[in-house]
Amino acid sequence: MSRIFLTGGTGMLGAHLLLDLTRNGSGVCALKRRNSDLQWVRKVFAWYAPDAGQLFGSIEWVEGDLLEKESLREAMAGADAVIHAAAKVSFDPGDREVVLYENIEGTANLVDLALEMKIPRFCQVSSVAALGNQESGLPVNENFSWKNDRKRSAYSESKFQSEMEVWRGIEEGLQAIIVNPSVILGPGNWHNSSPRLFHAVYKGMKFYTSGGTGFVDVRDVSKAILQLLHSEAWESVVNQRFVLSAENLAYRDLFGQIAVALQKPQPTLPANQLLLQLGWRASRLASAITGKQPSLTRETANSAGRTTLYDGSKITRTIDFAYTPVDKTIQEIGRIFLDEN
Repeated sequence: MSRIFLTGGTGMLGAHLLLDLTRNGSGVCALKRRNSDLQWVRKVFAWYAPDAGQLFGSIEWVEGDLLEKESLREAMAGADAVIHAAAKVSFDPGDREVVLYENIEGTANLVDLALEMKIPRFCQVSSVAALGNQESGLPVNENFSWKNDRKRSAYSESKFQSEMEVWRGIEEGLQAIIVNPSVILGPGNWHNSSPRLFHAVYKGMKFYTSGGTGFVDVRDVSKAILQLLHSEAWESVVNQRFVLSAENLAYRDLFGQIAVALQKPQPTLPANQLLLQLGWRASRLASAITGKQPSLTRETANSAGRTTLYDGSKITRTIDFAYTPVDKTIQEIGRIFLDEN
């Protein structure tokens, strides 16, 4: 493919997608906001590529807003594929309406333009949060249907509703795939998303939670997206979803492996539900005083004590694809973190 239009290029996954796209020689047009900070994208390139500056310089950055359809039209013109990796992520109940509106409306605008402009291929980067709940101990896969209940976060609902916009587009003629990554592990801004787990363990995390979930290397997510989009057997993958999850781990084991990679003591104290419930309430109070986003919310506290397993094997049965073992991923991220700190 000669030209890719990418949203979410300033995020951890987006930065890795940009690296892989430029390495592959694809022309890439990346959407950013006017005040977007590109320093972490540059860092991701520098961590992996000796010719980082040259690769970064080949990106065509365009300013625009997913909520303003006309700001996207020129940037999307001539694209062979759209990769929609942007999303507002917040588990603060006060952000519920804005999370729903921005994620759903932004996706709808992209789908409408892709149909209008007859862009051949579209990839929606969703999340396992848009899938159904685990039942009878079975790992969640592509066939588990999302069900609304009061425990669902606004982010979960927004990803599900965003997928509905893509399926609506498919009914109208869009050629698309949807990927549903579990927790994506990778290097990036050490104070945001999953990279902050490494920062927390490095600073001395004493507690671990009782739950567990699926994990996947950020490089594997990028590789999977590009392999699916570039697949010569496009007809065998189009209009399908793929769960991307390498392994299921208990949080205690995850934190333990991170501690080993960072040469720090492993967390040894269990954080029970009472402690988690007290924690999110204290975090909410601190947020009200400081005006900063709460570090722990009701949704994240409940999630931390819950075990949900995921089955990401469909993609390995469909195309020539293999996951990176999570312990290898953690060791590599740990090496990068220690080089930085």
